[in-house]
Amino acid sequence: MDIQHDCQSVICQLQSIEKTQAILEVIDSCSVFSSLPDLERFKRGVLRRERLQSTGIGHGVAIAHGKILGLKEVHIALGISREGIEYGSSDGMPVHLLFVIASSPSIQMEYLGSLSSILRSVRTEEMRAHLLDMHLRKTDEACRRFFSMMSEQRFVWFCKDSQ
Repeated sequence: MDIQHDCQSVICQLQSIEKTQAILEVIDSCSVFSSLPDLERFKRGVLRRERLQSTGIGHGVAIAHGKILGLKEVHIALGISREGIEYGSSDGMPVHLLFVIASSPSIQMEYLGSLSSILRSVRTEEMRAHLLDMHLRKTDEACRRFFSMMSEQRFVWFCKDSQ
């Protein structure tokens, strides 16, 4: 596995401090989304979902998501914001870790498993700090630890090589 390439495909450092722009920045910056059948439709779906209700779950974390037909696996990326994004989260705090998930209605169980894994992994302050610190360290070791944590959670997009 080419760690640096993979890190860049699923993790980006956000410049945007506004919710809509930050979501679009994650989608445009992380190449894991470049293979989606209809990228513009996916973007519209994610933003439409956000208008219904904020996906900011508190503690500086948001999990934006959208469905698109034709996907055989869940695609997930993480945008990291040192500054924080005004997001309308339930706790009123800015978001520093913005996950974006693309899935298809036909793989609902995989989507729910991925969502559950993200929620479990970000529930501790220690893990949130570790993810945020990747912005500062930008080392292969930090990336390797992130990939290790995610692969242990059995995310589809990290297990592709073994299928």
